Amino acid sequence: MQEKYLHYLWRMKRLPLHQFKLINYPKSSVYIENIGWYNQESGPDFFNGSVILDNIRWQGNIEMHIKSSDWYVHKHHLDKAYQNVILHVVYEYDKPVYIEGKEIPTIELKPYIEKEHLNRYIKMINHENHFHIPCYRNIKSHIISLHQQIEIAFFNRIERKGIALVEKIDDRDFYSLFYHAILKSVGGKTNVLALEQLGNMLPYSILLRESWNPVHVESLLFGCSGLLSISCDDEYFLHLCKNWQLLKRKYNLSEMNRESWKFGGTRPNSFPTMLLAQLSIFLIQFKLENIYKLDSQALLTRIESISSNSMNVYWQNHYLFGVETNCKKNQFSPLFKQNLLINGVIPLLVALKYMHNDFSYMEKAIDLAENIPPENNNIINYWKSLNIFPKNVLESQGLLELKNEFCNFKKCLSCKIGAAILEYENKEIDTKNSILL
Repeated sequence: MQEKYLHYLWRMKRLPLHQFKLINYPKSSVYIENIGWYNQESGPDFFNGSVILDNIRWQGNIEMHIKSSDWYVHKHHLDKAYQNVILHVVYEYDKPVYIEGKEIPTIELKPYIEKEHLNRYIKMINHENHFHIPCYRNIKSHIISLHQQIEIAFFNRIERKGIALVEKIDDRDFYSLFYHAILKSVGGKTNVLALEQLGNMLPYSILLRESWNPVHVESLLFGCSGLLSISCDDEYFLHLCKNWQLLKRKYNLSEMNRESWKFGGTRPNSFPTMLLAQLSIFLIQFKLENIYKLDSQALLTRIESISSNSMNVYWQNHYLFGVETNCKKNQFSPLFKQNLLINGVIPLLVALKYMHNDFSYMEKAIDLAENIPPENNNIINYWKSLNIFPKNVLESQGLLELKNEFCNFKKCLSCKIGAAILEYENKEIDTKNSILL
């Protein structure tokens, strides 16, 4: 039994609200007029409920627990936020609870909960596979709920990322917002912190000022990153070092610790050296104005058209400084552009929606997500093993969020799929038929 299950029953009104009896005042009548507003933050579980006790209307907060004694376990008796509780709703009444010397009217839910419904809930949260998806056997029986939940999860994901960008930028600096969004988007989990540090140490205004010369942009990125602090006799490397020393003095810049960057566990195309080489070209060829002026399709085409031909020929046969590779092509990694769009441009558009108070930016983000092919990773591959195939980034990002933020934490009661399974008889999964979302 989980307290969240009691919350679910209460807010979904899956209880005989007008048939309750008080466990501690058996001669008194009780009528639930308003269940209250569900509070998921600190404080009582339901705010501003309305209860009629012996023909007297009481308005205040409602608190729920597995056992009534949990009131004291959670130290609510020491918290003034709970002084306005008018009703205690528990699964099991094992101890009286008092506020200012008077016992709180209490309802024990155990006799009122439908056993079949409870058994479905217990079975669902305890029945999971190695990928921590509790409903994996039943999910395809509720395809409409799956569609709805994927959309909800997608919007949760991009809203969270967009708000995180806004919170890091002061004084409505849209250029810094663009810069930090792009830097954060391409590093993956391995080098995202290093790229954020680079963004803080190397202002975008300096890169813009020097963007007339691609070598200067490369020198600034590689120099400030600390990746030039090695011994290497390559002509290109020495040229970058010379330019970096001049630019470092000109703008009074400092260097990161080279150890901040992680090469292990990444593919060569995602080495920090390759990220910065590609990033330098992107920042030269793509400007914030594109975000404002272009519609979603033109924006997608513009990013796809950014050419690796502008990259220094050095990167035709190198992944690292001083280490030549024979089988390398001079091109942007497809993953680099995909990360730019998914983790950079789309969250940036959401951030601009908030900063400009203009929903058209959100519409552009949605259009983009619907026109980008889905990414390929372990989580998406697992969904595919359940014969659930996303057709675009909106759906693949929604599936990622569903897995990471709902399934992993067993938030089945906050999920439309979980709610649908609870309200209908379980059906076994049909693994012969695939679903193209």
